[in-house]
Amino acid sequence: MKRAKQQPVGSLVLYAGIFCKTWHVADAGTLLPQHAHDHPHLTMVIKGAVRVWRDEVMEGDYLAPATLKIPAQTLHSFLTLTDDVVLACIHAVDETGEPEMFEAHNLELED
Repeated sequence: MKRAKQQPVGSLVLYAGIFCKTWHVADAGTLLPQHAHDHPHLTMVIKGAVRVWRDEVMEGDYLAPATLKIPAQTLHSFLTLTDDVVLACIHAVDETGEPEMFEAHNLELED
């Protein structure tokens, strides 16, 4: 798999025990690799459309506005189906301010 020409751009806000990471993904066909967290969270499709996998099983396509419930310790990944996608991952956090990662997978990309 080749690296996306325009890498996703994220911004993070921590406030009132809530972790909200927003991603802007410029290009259709960009894969956000699978990962899992120790706790359940929400992912909101704010703009555009994505295909979602959970535990390596394709769950479906989601068009904004949509909110997905991601159970704890569930691997999940997203493929953008349109240009200009905006996603927000929303977690409750403990005193460290970061959601705990259960499992992460990295893509091996060609230059």
